[in-house]
Amino acid sequence: MDNKEYSVPMTELKVLILDDNNLTARAIANVAEFIGLSAKVTSDFQSFLNILNEWQPQYLIVDLIMPDMDGVEVLGELGKMQVEAQLIITSGAGQQLLHAAARSAGAHGLNVLGILPKPFNPKAFRDLINAESNNTADNTFGRQLRAENQINTLTVTELEQAIDARDIYLVYQPKVSCISGALTGFEALARWHHPEKGFISPEKFIPLAEQHNLIDRLTLQVFEQALPFLNQLQDADTVQGIQSRGLLLSVNISAASLKNLYLFKQIELLCKSNNVKPDQLILELTETAAMDDPVMSLDILTRLRLRGFRLSIDDFGTGFSSMLALVRMPFSEVKVDKTFVMTSGDSRESRLVIKAIIELAHSLNMQVAAEGIEDNEALELLRNMGCDQAQGYFIGRPMLADAFIEWSKQSSEHIDSHRIKHLHGLGLLDSEPEQRYDRLTKLCTRLFNVDISLISLIDENRQWIKSSQGFSQRQTERSIAFCNQTISQEEIFIVPDTLLDEQYVNNIMVTSAPYVRFYAGCPIRAKSGAKLGALCLKHSEPREFSIKDKLLLKQLTEMVEEEIDYNPFLDEDKLTGLLNREAFERRAQKLITIFAPHQIPITMFYFDLNNYKRIIEAHGISAGDEALIHFSRLLLETFTDTELVARLVDDEFVVLCICELKGAPLETLAEAVKQHNSSVSPHLNIQYTVGTACSQSMLNVDLQSLYMYADSDLYDHKSP
Repeated sequence: MDNKEYSVPMTELKVLILDDNNLTARAIANVAEFIGLSAKVTSDFQSFLNILNEWQPQYLIVDLIMPDMDGVEVLGELGKMQVEAQLIITSGAGQQLLHAAARSAGAHGLNVLGILPKPFNPKAFRDLINAESNNTADNTFGRQLRAENQINTLTVTELEQAIDARDIYLVYQPKVSCISGALTGFEALARWHHPEKGFISPEKFIPLAEQHNLIDRLTLQVFEQALPFLNQLQDADTVQGIQSRGLLLSVNISAASLKNLYLFKQIELLCKSNNVKPDQLILELTETAAMDDPVMSLDILTRLRLRGFRLSIDDFGTGFSSMLALVRMPFSEVKVDKTFVMTSGDSRESRLVIKAIIELAHSLNMQVAAEGIEDNEALELLRNMGCDQAQGYFIGRPMLADAFIEWSKQSSEHIDSHRIKHLHGLGLLDSEPEQRYDRLTKLCTRLFNVDISLISLIDENRQWIKSSQGFSQRQTERSIAFCNQTISQEEIFIVPDTLLDEQYVNNIMVTSAPYVRFYAGCPIRAKSGAKLGALCLKHSEPREFSIKDKLLLKQLTEMVEEEIDYNPFLDEDKLTGLLNREAFERRAQKLITIFAPHQIPITMFYFDLNNYKRIIEAHGISAGDEALIHFSRLLLETFTDTELVARLVDDEFVVLCICELKGAPLETLAEAVKQHNSSVSPHLNIQYTVGTACSQSMLNVDLQSLYMYADSDLYDHKSP
């Protein structure tokens, strides 16, 4: 934390407090005096005005609830007087009313520094005063009003000269995954340092550019600087230590620029010349900009999406047209307004709004980003609510290019160190193959019809293969692993054709066996969000990967993650080593949920050992146990590629397959049982009945229905 957190200038700073509760007023005054302010207190409005005129304080603290005149009337009178002091509004009436009063004060032209809910937090008051005195206050009302007052001191000629001289420069603010903290992109923000007037706020020069038709030139200059920077980040030889593939660049687009299709054509050309794909750009528009002319906006935004650009609706939730804009317009991201984020810790209303926005956006298949995150509490809240991206001073301040690169390297190193530590604690590295993972890679190989399926774990300098089909090595160097790139992504990473990809065309896995031409991988996460590795597919021919394919791979990756979380010793039937009933049903439900909607056949075989009880009665429990163990072994040997084999209870077994199996495996099992019976005493022979159920013949597919159909078929086959 900055040592100057509560420092104040040497000139006398004064605060005047209007509050009818003398105890509260005195408490505020004590805090003010503790940090070096002079304070005066009154409960009478006329006295308040007299002190204001005579003493000229820099700060005013006004309670909304007064006996003779309510706070809103006080604010109105102060507005008429054109009071320039910084205003803090306090009340015990609730956050919603406080924010409404603050907006009202801003509309009256007052400089609103912030709100102070009762019972007040002394630190919150100190932070407000300290932030303002150090010119770092991030208050919406105050900043807007200061910008309006300052704009008259800046001339159009000065701005035009700055644009001509390319004096407008960029800073970059990182956006990270709420879950893992990994860098996902950054926002490019325009800045201007005037040679005489010093730093000019964007809230000052951007409205001026909009009013005088300079905004398109300014916007183009932003892209002319930001796109080469993104291209630089993508060059692994130039920038070491940053997993930059897939990073997204966000740029604000003015409502005034939306109609200028030529501007977007120029942006497209800049993308091409800088080796940046349009889908790496997020064009941020405020909801007001999108809804000023909804018909025109719909046409233009649709055309931009068709060209590949991503679209974000910025400051979402602050306008009345938000819902309509979100549903009608082709946005790919929603950006929660920082007003809600910054008040989420104290305001139940803000938390409800954020949660509603996230749920609505996700229901429309949109990503959600939140800005204005200033502490870990806000980040945790957003993470728990399911927010996708995070942005704010707690993550990283806007930085110049070199500082951004250094920040990115340090962040990447920190995340990777945490990730590796978590991976080592799971006991998966250098472990023996396990059927629970192998069944999933076998399933992937069959469903996607690929040469290779892997569950890959990325260690510090190597890739460890926990499970593989079609690939014999247990480990490779991390530097050549496709999955190393996958763990830097938030979603599925795809290389449709490695020979057309600069990063992989010379990879040893491409130029020699197994001659990989296609790759798709989905990050495997721990519960903490740390990325452990990837479930990946490789093939010797290029191919496309459909939306359906992506969904299936993601769902199968979730099953891998669940296996990592499960304790295999609790899932195992102690006698036979098969899955027990609870473990089977948990996995079966998941498989049915994944595959039934895609109409992928699901087959269940339900087995009953007919003579199990007779064996026990004649030869004891140990003989019965031996029969169960032998039958379990025969099931595993027969259904080698099967997803789930379990013992349900006593002498009942079940097999669940993700395919429509005919009679072949049952014939194989019958022959295996016949050979087994010929090698043991007749009294230990295994006799069984099997019932079959297939989802293809069912109207509604669920586990209970499969049980019922298979059980019914089993009893139909029982000997009379």
